[in-house]
Amino acid sequence: MFTKSKRDNTMSKQSSATASTAKPQRPGPPSIVAADMRIVGDLETEGDAQIDGRIDGDLRTRTVTIGQGATINGSICGETIRISGTVNGEVRGGTVILTATAKVIGDIHHKSLSIDAGAFLQGLCKRMAADAPDAKGTSPGLVTHQPEKSGTDAASTTATVTALS
Repeated sequence: MFTKSKRDNTMSKQSSATASTAKPQRPGPPSIVAADMRIVGDLETEGDAQIDGRIDGDLRTRTVTIGQGATINGSICGETIRISGTVNGEVRGGTVILTATAKVIGDIHHKSLSIDAGAFLQGLCKRMAADAPDAKGTSPGLVTHQPEKSGTDAASTTATVTALS
């Protein structure tokens, strides 16, 4: 009565085989921080995020949109980052887009960067290469040569940098 039959065993094997070959699930709806919401602390999601409120902390996500009235006081890290609001901190992303209403105070590390006319940026923009720099800070495809002095004058010092492809 309470023992498994052959039929139950066969059914469970078929259902586990079906589960392992099933398609990956589609990403769910984006996580939303509404305009009247304030978060103190770090926020991390594997999906998409829409921020219209205020975050006092770091944000890690796949794709994020910072709305026009939003404020982020902390770093942002993601694959695609679209900023229309205010960010006070470092931005790291594959694709970073600053719209005309964006205000960013901090450095931007990117693979692709788009800045609309009217956007405010105070900080450095650094392109991330496909091959990350090694511990010495030089890229594997870059060879630097020591300066050559052609005289005692500091103005006559030259350096040569050669990029390898």
